[in-house]
Amino acid sequence: KNGQSRYQSNAKVVTVSKFQLLKLVEVTRCLNDTKFEKHGEVFLEFPIIIQGDAQPSEIFNLYLLKKLQQTVQYDFKTFASIANQLLDFQRFLEDEKLDCLKFHKLKQLNAIFKYRTRLIDQANAGLISASSARGRINAVVNFYRFLVTEDLLDHQCYGLPFQDVYKYIAVDNEFGARRKMAIKSHDLAIHVPAKAPNSEAIVDGGELSPLSVEEQAVILKALQKSSREYQLMFYLALFTGARLQTICTLSTKCLLNRQPDSQGFIRLPVGAGTGVDTKFQKPLTLLIPNWLVQDLKVYINSEQAHLRRQKSNYGDSDENYVFLTKLGTPFYTSKAEQQELTEKIKASDSFGTRLKLYEGEAVRSYLKGVLLPEIRLIDPQFQSFKFHDLRASFGMNLLESQLQH
Repeated sequence: KNGQSRYQSNAKVVTVSKFQLLKLVEVTRCLNDTKFEKHGEVFLEFPIIIQGDAQPSEIFNLYLLKKLQQTVQYDFKTFASIANQLLDFQRFLEDEKLDCLKFHKLKQLNAIFKYRTRLIDQANAGLISASSARGRINAVVNFYRFLVTEDLLDHQCYGLPFQDVYKYIAVDNEFGARRKMAIKSHDLAIHVPAKAPNSEAIVDGGELSPLSVEEQAVILKALQKSSREYQLMFYLALFTGARLQTICTLSTKCLLNRQPDSQGFIRLPVGAGTGVDTKFQKPLTLLIPNWLVQDLKVYINSEQAHLRRQKSNYGDSDENYVFLTKLGTPFYTSKAEQQELTEKIKASDSFGTRLKLYEGEAVRSYLKGVLLPEIRLIDPQFQSFKFHDLRASFGMNLLESQLQH
């Protein structure tokens, strides 16, 4: 899965739990006696590319360092993605015994051109997706652009190993007016065929498949054998349209002292400033049926919920999440806790503490490994679905209920 089997190379990415640059203060003949002082901010989970000979890759790590210095807001997941894309290129270079800094007048002899050919072959063989191939070649092109910008290579002799081109795409504004936008690309870009449109799916960043009322009934029946926290999570998705991130970052305090409106709904502010996360932290109001809020309060006061909170970082307090795993860990780490954990690790003297974040993996595993098999005992032909499809199902239920009026 990590691509090592596709190349004869032992190159890898090593993550440094606490990374900080040092500034040279005093030079001595012995490295152990040389004096440094800490320079700049501490960065958690910073990736380093290690070559097959166990030495750090000078050029790729220099690129990551320069990129770090130019980054306004560090995100370790973004840097991990860039490092893994460059790691694939490093493995290819070692497999083919090529030098990425050696250029030829004949473009086909350059390392990046040969890498592009290999990526296309792998995509055609089904070893990687076409979108992965496109992402990797784009990452390598960005690396070469950086070398030129920082004047780290002499490209005047043979020129760059690729050529910039501009492509034009049609963009519709909020009023439906269409205009063309110029996008900077390059002549080594890998084409990704457009997906055939699915008339039964809702396009919302990705493709969502709303479940029929009959399918929803089967899911609700299968959920009766599930533990209470999973039942309530699925109810929230199906009866409020909330995303998994929002459901899993609900805190007990946000549900206290809430009174239903005239329609029987609790109006719950979520997003920036509320402690409950939304996509891009967009402020929204979540409408939760009062019967579901009452069920949530019963669960919050249950012995099981008390025990889980006692094991967690926030303890048995109203600041804690509504939903926690058996180990007391969150199903989805909130932005607020991410910041708290980051500052705590930075301030500690320990270099072994790692930043562990959760992003709904347990819920997705439960759906695939527990709930779906239970559903297929009721309906053997039931198709696979994603948790996010429950959001689409809520939308369709709402539309159909309004059409009746």
